[in-house]
Amino acid sequence: PPRPPRRSAAPASRHHLAGVQPLPGGRPHRRQPVPRVAGAGAVTLDGAVASVASGERRYQVRESDGRLTCTCQWWADYRGKRGPCKHALAVTMVRRGATVTGGVR
Repeated sequence: PPRPPRRSAAPASRHHLAGVQPLPGGRPHRRQPVPRVAGAGAVTLDGAVASVASGERRYQVRESDGRLTCTCQWWADYRGKRGPCKHALAVTMVRRGATVTGGVR
């Protein structure tokens, strides 16, 4: 059978991600500042709502039906289609018990 056309590696190589496998569901890989995400005091949990300090701002991360949403611009632009924002990742890490110094940047 004929082979499907190959996709160009140019977009991936531009971000030094050539050869990186996409995430499940076809989402592209996006590097996260994971070591800096869940800093001491940056995340405040209150049930299904969390408050995340990032720079001079605070963002609200809400959980509904197992899905996190955020009040940040990343969430407004992509609605989770490109993976979670760093604030949602911070909340996930804190809920799992991770502690990393430095805060969210």
